[in-house]
Amino acid sequence: MSMSEAEQIPLTVIGGFLGAGKTTYLNALIKRGLPANALLVVNDFGDINIDAELIEYRDDNIMQLSNGCVCCTLGGTLAEQLAAALRLRSKPSVIIIEASGVANPARIADIARLSSRLRLAKMICIVDGTQVLSHAGDPLIGDTWRLQIESARRIYINRLMASDKMAVLELLTQINPDARIEHTTLPLSSSGSAHSSAPSTDTGYDTPSSRTHANWHSFSLTGSTIIDKSRLEALLDTYRDVLKRAKGFVLVDSGSSAELLQYSGGQVSWQPVLRAPDENRLVFIGIAGARFNALRHAAELLIKPALFQSAPSQQR
Repeated sequence: MSMSEAEQIPLTVIGGFLGAGKTTYLNALIKRGLPANALLVVNDFGDINIDAELIEYRDDNIMQLSNGCVCCTLGGTLAEQLAAALRLRSKPSVIIIEASGVANPARIADIARLSSRLRLAKMICIVDGTQVLSHAGDPLIGDTWRLQIESARRIYINRLMASDKMAVLELLTQINPDARIEHTTLPLSSSGSAHSSAPSTDTGYDTPSSRTHANWHSFSLTGSTIIDKSRLEALLDTYRDVLKRAKGFVLVDSGSSAELLQYSGGQVSWQPVLRAPDENRLVFIGIAGARFNALRHAAELLIKPALFQSAPSQQR
């Protein structure tokens, strides 16, 4: 027996490329006020879910999913976790999913289309205005980025430069002429206030065509070594050709306990954090290959030097 629309749980999907500002936007929604018993699903790409730790939601109703591409299949962890949530005695009033930065949000929306208990309510894409022109022409990441835009019904452009406004709006309109496009101002940090319009109540989405996308890869590092911020920044810049996102908590050399590192679009920002672990917890996301492997080795030397200071092999 099919459920009426009033009985179905509305699902909102927040998509956008790596570092666009999805977590900051979600925090803005939280500060504005969520319905009681809202369920948040934070689907990060990496072994450590940094984004979930930055969500300002004082409730137990948050699911943390890692290694979340969600661009090739409907099966696996996300669908299973949502099914489990729907079986709870007190069902969620709404479900909001923050997709990973390399996910195809349309594939997540398909879960709502196939479930009689869910109703796709909102498809939102956050776009970094400073990266639109470069992302569009990037042969490795351009297809992934375009699929995210094509799936949206409301597009929020973050960090839009006045000099690029006309070109950015024209390009986004060409990619998705049916979406409502707005300019929003979100801070680079995942904490603090954000100024944006309320999300659209539009429903539905465009089904994207099947395309190839970059061979994304990620690695995570932890350790208790105090990190020299300048050395870490130099490392990120050296591998900026393959590194598309880095984020996490860093034990810094400035005397403070830890700071939040955010790297995207070749830019680094640091912010103080209130709830930080007592160790380095970093995630790196980029294009798989020899260069990315070299980045991992160099990062391990910096963050986990003890691995390379073990006793020499006893083999003769």
